Amino acid sequence: MKKAVRRMRFLIYVLPLVFVLFFFGLMPPKPDLIIYTNNIVGEGTCTTYISSVNETFAHLYKANAYFGSELKTLRIPEIRYNVRTIYLTVYDVEEADICSFDISVFGIVITHVNAEGKTHPMTIDRRGATATQEGSLIHFAPKDPAAGSTAMFDGTGLIPLWLWICYFVFLLLISVLLSFALSVLVERVPAVRLPFLGMAAVLAALLAGAFFCGSLPYVDYTHFLLNAALLLAAALIVSGLTLPWIGPVAVSVFTLLWYIANFFVISFRGKPIMPADLKAVSTAMEVVNGYSLKPSWQMAVGILITALYCGAVILLCRRTKKKRKDRMLRKKLLMRGAAVAAGALIAVLCLNNSVVRSLNSFQWNENLIEGFHREGIVLTYVQAAKSSHVKRPDGYSKEAVDAYLEEYRSSASDASDLPRPVNIIMVMNEAFSDLRTVGLDSRVDVMPFIDSLKENTCEGSLYASVYAGGTCNTEFEALTGNSLAFFGTGAYPYTENVTSPMFSLASYFRDAGFVTEAFHANRAQNWNRNMVYPFLGFDVFHSIDDYPPFTEETYVHSHPADLADYLYIESVNDGYRGQKRFLFNVTMQNHSGYEHFEDLEEADTVKEYASGLPIESRVYLSLIRVSDKAVEQLVETYRDSDEPTMIIFFGDHQPGQPAEAQRELYSGASFRIDYFKTKFFIWTNYETEAVENESISANYLPWLILERGNFPLPPYIQMLKEVHEKYPIISSQGVIDAEGNVYDGVSELLEDPLIRKYRYVQYANVFDEIDPAWFQTN
Repeated sequence: MKKAVRRMRFLIYVLPLVFVLFFFGLMPPKPDLIIYTNNIVGEGTCTTYISSVNETFAHLYKANAYFGSELKTLRIPEIRYNVRTIYLTVYDVEEADICSFDISVFGIVITHVNAEGKTHPMTIDRRGATATQEGSLIHFAPKDPAAGSTAMFDGTGLIPLWLWICYFVFLLLISVLLSFALSVLVERVPAVRLPFLGMAAVLAALLAGAFFCGSLPYVDYTHFLLNAALLLAAALIVSGLTLPWIGPVAVSVFTLLWYIANFFVISFRGKPIMPADLKAVSTAMEVVNGYSLKPSWQMAVGILITALYCGAVILLCRRTKKKRKDRMLRKKLLMRGAAVAAGALIAVLCLNNSVVRSLNSFQWNENLIEGFHREGIVLTYVQAAKSSHVKRPDGYSKEAVDAYLEEYRSSASDASDLPRPVNIIMVMNEAFSDLRTVGLDSRVDVMPFIDSLKENTCEGSLYASVYAGGTCNTEFEALTGNSLAFFGTGAYPYTENVTSPMFSLASYFRDAGFVTEAFHANRAQNWNRNMVYPFLGFDVFHSIDDYPPFTEETYVHSHPADLADYLYIESVNDGYRGQKRFLFNVTMQNHSGYEHFEDLEEADTVKEYASGLPIESRVYLSLIRVSDKAVEQLVETYRDSDEPTMIIFFGDHQPGQPAEAQRELYSGASFRIDYFKTKFFIWTNYETEAVENESISANYLPWLILERGNFPLPPYIQMLKEVHEKYPIISSQGVIDAEGNVYDGVSELLEDPLIRKYRYVQYANVFDEIDPAWFQTN
């Protein structure tokens, strides 16, 4: 009996191995969904969407199928076990019956649901259809068959508890048998004990992280093994260079911390940590300070499991050390060398195979979070590191770029006889966007003044390349005319690429005799601005240390208020009367962290029409109302000025919002790129053409500003104008052409000569040498 108990201790060695083998490989919990229909009138299509329980981390699974009288059964194989809701959207069908649906595993029905079911009720989106329950089925008739109608099924807990119990009891029994087998092996070959336990510790940390980050339902067997093998290779190398126990313990702890960091980063900005993020750690820490870091219970379990395994490894090594003090030095060195060599060989094999080469790694791929879940934390990061380096485009040459330049040399425009502003204020407002354009109730009007700007105003939507963070990337695009679409995954040009003088609006206006100054009510080192701004052409940079002391009255939402920010800019501006000046400002008021109102008053229309939204949404919308009032003060200050004045205002990205709010806030979003839409306007205090509902991406702002200001356009800006006419939206998140067609990325358009031109010229500008004539006017 005692011997059996001792052998049961080896359960800790084999549990992670068994879980990986069965959960991902031999018996993955992926049931089939079968939907039964009847009495279908019309022939059309059916689109099935399946969302997970944790919508912050998971993605929709989507499948299209024929739907009509000849099809009575819809079968959707291998859905994820963590399904929250099943959406069945039917098009071009006049009426139909939804009878029931089954969930089956290995062909055995484990769950049967119909309209009378209490566990998984069926409902109809009544905005798009009329529906009546007739016994155990639902009969629905779309109001507009072409527009479609949706039946929704509650999918929570599709796999019943009893089946989960049976599944894990089975895994436990297999683990018990293998633990006895391992104990016999260890008795004969004691040297295998530490490698087995070290491998179990690394696997346990990898499983724990995937568990609390919501990746377990998505990652497949092959990708998981490759992630595990790379971590084990690292553990072997570290052990060979240090001590046997340090490798598995260090790698396990590192893996867990890596997952914890990704958990919070993904919840804040919707994408995992990328290589370039490591160069912006200080800025990231400031962003984190604005959020509430609340670990989940799953994370607590993961931390506990990893700690137990690391403790077991250390304890085993201490006992082993006492027994092997007499081991020869030569033998120790030989084993260390073998460990390092084995780790290096494993790493090389894992990084050079067909699976890795086929990963979702193209540098403009927008689905980073999908890759994080399906391909694993290690492979996603490695592939991002490989693709973050912008390769020399195929066919690129300096001669080709020079040939493009000749197209514009003789056509440089000069509208010198038209009015031009001498006072230009450009404001990038933190997280400012008009959520009404993506689905928010239009009655929630938190920017009445900006809405009222019509005369002498160009206004509309500006598409950024970032969401809920990455402010410097929108700033880079808006100042330089370069697009993040041609950079690598997760790139931050401010921390990587702006290391020498580069064309921007600031350098353009400086060369035109303007004073150029930048303002940011935060540290000068934030996003490396103190190093970048001189390269972009700013003469002076006003950071938080240069502002007048802020008081409680000049703070809103624990950040410097927009109004106080603008008042300081106006005071500096007054000192330059009679001179031409270009002033650029990055605000702080609406920065992330919307969990409480504090000194903020809830906006009236938010109280009236958005009371059902989470507090984060209501706080954010109320902040926008405060920003609108500050903009009113700024515009009215210069409305009657005798100096021609232009004010450019735009948001850098949309705010990070809770998953439960996004369904309502983004109900009108047709494409993923809509999540990257912000607000902009260009106003002048003199007569200019009024333009409403303009849509551009941030990289076109230099062209639009110079064009509306009647400034001569250098060849680079002329090229932007030409590209804009065909593709008014180009960002790292997608492309929209002049006809409204949406593309997932610029990678779909690389054969277009116009895109090729833009790509080549930008590559020369950022990564190679470019003729200065591109940025000069006649």
